[in-house]
Amino acid sequence: MVNCIGLIDGTLFPLAFAPTLNGKDYYTRKGDYAIKGLVICDDVVRITWIEVGWLGSVHYNQLWSNSEIYLGRDKYFDQKEYLLGDSAFSTSAVMVPAFKKGHNSSLSEEKRYFNTKLAKIRIKSEQFIGLLKARFEWLQGFRWVIRNKSDLDAILKLTLCACILYNLLIEHPVPSDWSDDDTENLDQDDELNQSVEYSSSDTRCNQVFAYMLEGH
Repeated sequence: MVNCIGLIDGTLFPLAFAPTLNGKDYYTRKGDYAIKGLVICDDVVRITWIEVGWLGSVHYNQLWSNSEIYLGRDKYFDQKEYLLGDSAFSTSAVMVPAFKKGHNSSLSEEKRYFNTKLAKIRIKSEQFIGLLKARFEWLQGFRWVIRNKSDLDAILKLTLCACILYNLLIEHPVPSDWSDDDTENLDQDDELNQSVEYSSSDTRCNQVFAYMLEGH
Protein backbone atom coordinates (compact mmCIF):
# COMPACT_ATOMS: atom_id res chain seq x y z
CA MET A 1 0.00 0.00 0.00
CA VAL A 2 1.45 3.34 -1.09
CA ASN A 3 2.45 5.56 1.87
CA CYS A 4 1.18 3.03 4.44
CA ILE A 5 3.76 2.79 7.22
CA GLY A 6 2.19 0.13 9.40
CA LEU A 7 -0.73 -1.86 10.73
CA ILE A 8 -2.17 -0.91 14.11
CA ASP A 9 -4.09 -3.16 16.46
CA GLY A 10 -5.28 -3.00 20.01
CA THR A 11 -4.74 -5.89 22.38
CA LEU A 12 -5.53 -7.02 25.91
CA PHE A 13 -2.88 -8.13 28.37
CA PRO A 14 -4.99 -10.14 30.87
CA LEU A 15 -4.53 -10.00 34.62
CA ALA A 16 -5.00 -13.22 36.58
CA PHE A 17 -6.10 -11.28 39.65
CA ALA A 18 -8.25 -8.23 40.17
CA PRO A 19 -6.11 -5.16 40.93
CA THR A 20 -6.62 -3.72 44.39
CA LEU A 21 -5.72 -0.29 42.99
CA ASN A 22 -8.69 1.04 40.95
CA GLY A 23 -9.70 -2.53 40.16
CA LYS A 24 -13.02 -1.73 38.49
CA ASP A 25 -11.25 0.42 35.90
CA TYR A 26 -9.38 -2.65 34.63
CA TYR A 27 -12.61 -4.64 34.15
CA THR A 28 -13.31 -5.42 30.48
CA ARG A 29 -16.48 -6.19 28.55
CA LYS A 30 -15.24 -9.78 28.37
CA GLY A 31 -15.77 -10.07 32.11
CA ASP A 32 -12.15 -10.16 33.21
CA TYR A 33 -9.38 -7.76 34.19
CA ALA A 34 -6.74 -6.55 31.76
CA ILE A 35 -4.36 -3.85 30.67
CA LYS A 36 -4.86 -2.53 27.15
CA GLY A 37 -2.27 -1.51 24.61
CA LEU A 38 -1.82 -0.41 21.02
CA VAL A 39 0.79 -2.04 18.81
CA ILE A 40 2.01 -1.15 15.32
CA CYS A 41 3.83 -3.62 13.10
CA ASP A 42 5.37 -3.34 9.65
CA ASP A 43 4.92 -5.60 6.61
CA VAL A 44 7.30 -8.23 8.04
CA VAL A 45 5.40 -8.21 11.39
CA ARG A 46 8.17 -6.43 13.25
CA ILE A 47 6.95 -4.23 16.10
CA THR A 48 7.68 -0.60 15.26
CA TRP A 49 5.78 1.07 18.11
CA ILE A 50 3.86 0.10 21.23
CA GLU A 51 1.96 2.02 23.89
CA VAL A 52 0.73 -0.05 26.80
CA GLY A 53 -0.63 0.61 30.28
CA TRP A 54 -4.17 1.74 29.57
CA LEU A 55 -7.05 0.54 31.72
CA GLY A 56 -9.05 -2.43 30.44
CA SER A 57 -12.31 -0.47 30.44
CA VAL A 58 -11.06 2.17 27.99
CA HIS A 59 -12.19 2.03 24.35
CA TYR A 60 -9.43 1.38 21.78
CA ASN A 61 -10.24 4.53 19.83
CA GLN A 62 -9.87 6.54 23.03
CA LEU A 63 -6.44 4.98 23.50
CA TRP A 64 -5.52 5.99 19.96
CA SER A 65 -6.81 9.56 20.21
CA ASN A 66 -4.80 10.08 23.42
CA SER A 67 -1.69 8.17 22.37
CA GLU A 68 1.71 9.79 22.02
CA ILE A 69 1.94 8.90 18.33
CA TYR A 70 -1.41 10.46 17.45
CA LEU A 71 -0.98 13.58 19.55
CA GLY A 72 2.50 13.98 18.06
CA ARG A 73 1.51 12.88 14.54
CA ASP A 74 3.37 15.78 12.89
CA LYS A 75 6.53 14.28 14.38
CA TYR A 76 5.83 10.64 13.55
CA PHE A 77 4.20 10.90 10.11
CA ASP A 78 5.53 12.47 6.94
CA GLN A 79 3.08 13.97 4.48
CA LYS A 80 0.60 11.39 3.11
CA GLU A 81 1.77 8.63 5.48
CA TYR A 82 -0.89 6.69 7.39
CA LEU A 83 -1.71 3.50 9.30
CA LEU A 84 -4.27 0.81 8.51
CA GLY A 85 -6.61 -0.24 11.31
CA ASP A 86 -9.91 -1.97 11.97
CA SER A 87 -13.29 -0.37 12.51
CA ALA A 88 -12.54 0.35 16.17
CA PHE A 89 -10.62 3.44 15.03
CA SER A 90 -11.91 6.71 13.61
CA THR A 91 -10.74 7.90 10.23
CA SER A 92 -8.20 10.73 10.06
CA ALA A 93 -5.32 11.94 7.92
CA VAL A 94 -3.06 9.33 9.56
CA MET A 95 -5.58 6.50 10.07
CA VAL A 96 -7.47 4.51 7.45
CA PRO A 97 -9.83 2.06 9.20
CA ALA A 98 -12.39 -0.41 7.94
CA PHE A 99 -15.84 1.01 7.26
CA LYS A 100 -18.43 0.59 10.03
CA LYS A 101 -22.02 -0.39 9.54
CA GLY A 102 -24.62 2.22 10.34
CA HIS A 103 -27.31 1.40 12.90
CA ASN A 104 -30.01 1.28 10.25
CA SER A 105 -28.05 0.72 7.06
CA SER A 106 -25.73 -1.82 5.52
CA LEU A 107 -22.47 -1.18 3.73
CA SER A 108 -22.38 -0.70 -0.01
CA GLU A 109 -20.82 -3.36 -2.20
CA GLU A 110 -17.77 -1.14 -2.72
CA LYS A 111 -17.26 -0.66 1.02
CA ARG A 112 -17.67 -4.38 1.70
CA TYR A 113 -15.06 -5.05 -0.98
CA PHE A 114 -12.74 -2.50 0.62
CA ASN A 115 -13.18 -4.13 4.05
CA THR A 116 -12.45 -7.57 2.59
CA LYS A 117 -9.25 -6.37 0.94
CA LEU A 118 -8.22 -4.53 4.09
CA ALA A 119 -8.86 -7.61 6.25
CA LYS A 120 -6.45 -9.66 4.12
CA ILE A 121 -3.75 -7.10 4.80
CA ARG A 122 -4.56 -6.62 8.47
CA ILE A 123 -4.48 -10.33 9.27
CA LYS A 124 -0.74 -9.88 9.73
CA SER A 125 -1.25 -7.69 12.78
CA GLU A 126 -3.57 -10.23 14.42
CA GLN A 127 -1.12 -13.02 13.68
CA PHE A 128 1.86 -11.20 15.13
CA ILE A 129 0.03 -10.44 18.38
CA GLY A 130 -0.78 -14.14 18.67
CA LEU A 131 2.85 -14.98 17.96
CA LEU A 132 4.08 -12.47 20.54
CA LYS A 133 1.92 -14.07 23.22
CA ALA A 134 2.93 -17.57 22.15
CA ARG A 135 6.60 -16.73 22.61
CA PHE A 136 6.07 -15.04 25.98
CA GLU A 137 3.31 -16.83 27.84
CA TRP A 138 3.23 -14.40 30.75
CA LEU A 139 1.54 -11.94 28.38
CA GLN A 140 -1.47 -14.29 28.32
CA GLY A 141 -2.17 -13.62 32.00
CA PHE A 142 0.00 -11.71 34.46
CA ARG A 143 -0.07 -13.44 37.85
CA TRP A 144 0.73 -10.22 39.64
CA VAL A 145 -1.67 -8.21 41.79
CA ILE A 146 -1.54 -4.49 41.01
CA ARG A 147 -1.55 -2.88 44.43
CA ASN A 148 0.33 0.30 43.55
CA LYS A 149 2.07 2.13 40.72
CA SER A 150 5.26 0.09 41.22
CA ASP A 151 3.37 -3.14 40.49
CA LEU A 152 1.94 -1.64 37.30
CA ASP A 153 5.36 -0.35 36.24
CA ALA A 154 6.85 -3.83 36.68
CA ILE A 155 4.18 -5.37 34.42
CA LEU A 156 4.71 -2.70 31.78
CA LYS A 157 8.48 -3.24 31.81
CA LEU A 158 8.01 -7.00 31.34
CA THR A 159 5.68 -6.31 28.41
CA LEU A 160 8.13 -3.94 26.73
CA CYS A 161 11.00 -6.39 27.26
CA ALA A 162 8.93 -9.11 25.58
CA CYS A 163 8.38 -6.83 22.58
CA ILE A 164 12.10 -6.09 22.29
CA LEU A 165 12.95 -9.80 22.48
CA TYR A 166 10.21 -10.56 19.95
CA ASN A 167 11.91 -8.29 17.41
CA LEU A 168 15.29 -9.88 18.12
CA LEU A 169 13.84 -13.37 17.62
CA ILE A 170 11.60 -12.57 14.67
CA GLU A 171 13.64 -14.59 12.18
CA HIS A 172 13.38 -17.75 14.30
CA PRO A 173 10.05 -19.50 13.64
CA VAL A 174 7.89 -20.72 16.51
CA PRO A 175 6.75 -24.38 16.33
CA SER A 176 3.12 -24.59 15.23
CA ASP A 177 2.05 -26.39 18.42
CA TRP A 178 3.07 -23.39 20.53
CA SER A 179 -0.08 -21.44 19.68
CA ASP A 180 -3.73 -22.43 19.48
CA ASP A 181 -6.17 -21.68 16.71
CA ASP A 182 -7.86 -18.94 18.70
CA THR A 183 -6.33 -15.88 17.05
CA GLU A 184 -7.18 -12.95 19.25
CA ASN A 185 -10.22 -10.99 18.16
CA LEU A 186 -10.49 -7.39 19.23
CA ASP A 187 -13.40 -5.95 21.16
CA GLN A 188 -15.49 -5.31 18.08
CA ASP A 189 -18.89 -6.32 19.40
CA ASP A 190 -20.40 -2.89 19.80
CA GLU A 191 -17.75 -1.11 17.79
CA LEU A 192 -18.83 -2.72 14.53
CA ASN A 193 -22.35 -1.41 15.04
CA GLN A 194 -21.37 2.15 15.74
CA SER A 195 -22.45 4.63 13.08
CA VAL A 196 -19.72 6.71 11.50
CA GLU A 197 -20.18 9.27 8.76
CA TYR A 198 -17.40 9.33 6.18
CA SER A 199 -17.56 12.85 4.80
CA SER A 200 -15.82 14.36 1.79
CA SER A 201 -13.27 15.83 4.19
CA ASP A 202 -11.89 12.38 4.93
CA THR A 203 -9.33 12.79 2.18
CA ARG A 204 -6.86 10.12 3.24
CA CYS A 205 -9.51 7.44 3.64
CA ASN A 206 -11.09 8.34 0.30
CA GLN A 207 -7.73 8.12 -1.45
CA VAL A 208 -7.00 4.66 -0.07
CA PHE A 209 -10.59 3.60 -0.74
CA ALA A 210 -10.22 4.56 -4.41
CA TYR A 211 -6.84 2.81 -4.63
CA MET A 212 -8.26 -0.42 -3.19
CA LEU A 213 -11.18 -0.37 -5.64
CA GLU A 214 -8.94 -0.13 -8.69
CA GLY A 215 -9.44 -3.19 -10.82
CA HIS A 216 -12.54 -4.29 -8.88
